[in-house]
Parts: sequence; structure tokens; C-alpha cells
Amino acid sequence: MVEPSSSESTFLRGMSIFAASVTVVLYLFGLLLVGFAVSEVGSGADSTPMHQCRYAPGLSEGAHVETHEVRYLPVHVLCRTSDGQEFTSGVVPSWLNPTLAVSFAATVALTAAAFVQADRRAAGRQGMSRSPSA
Repeated sequence: MVEPSSSESTFLRGMSIFAASVTVVLYLFGLLLVGFAVSEVGSGADSTPMHQCRYAPGLSEGAHVETHEVRYLPVHVLCRTSDGQEFTSGVVPSWLNPTLAVSFAATVALTAAAFVQADRRAAGRQGMSRSPSA
């Protein structure tokens, strides 16, 4: 049985840590954007409802925005009008959530590959220790 090299194992672990770090940074960036936008609501004249909801491109003419709701997975702010229409405010850039999903999937795949590689390495070591000496 051929033992996988330790450099492959180290590379997979390093890449999984990097992918996890990217995922965390992207998620925190989204939360930061949402937090700044929501913190401005109610803190002065003409601050309620959110500016991003009132001037959103998805808002139909004559619609009155009543409220907003923060969603954490995927990260976005959902705006609601008095007639029941819901739309995304645009606080979070459109590229953020797909990129976050890809980095999360890469984290899971790389972590699983690193575990498989470590398991194969451990099985290779056990096989070598059980074989009789010549």
C-alpha cells in the first residue's frame, strides 16, 4: 500500500483553513454592511423607513415601505410594503452571497478531503506496522 505524502495532507489542511477564513471574512463583511445600514434607521430626520428600501430599484411606483427585516442566511435586508410586496434592499452586494456559498462549499470539500487523506495515512501506518519483518 502506498502511503500518501505528508505534503499533500499539509496542503489540504492549509487550503481548508484558508477557505474557512475566506468564508468567515465574507460573512462578517455582509454582517457589517447590514449592521451599518440598520444602525442608521431611526437616528434622525427622514431615516425611517430605510433609505435603501425607499429608493430600491425593485420598488413599484406609489408603494409605501412599511418595514424591513434582516436575514442572516443568506445575508440581506428584506423590505416590505403596505400592499404586502417584499424585495431585497440592495444593502448587500449581489456577488456576496454566491461567493459566500462557493467558499463554504470549498471549505466543506477541502476539510472532508483532508480527513480522508489523514485516514488513509493512518491506515497505511497501521498496515506497515502489522506486516511481518523479513
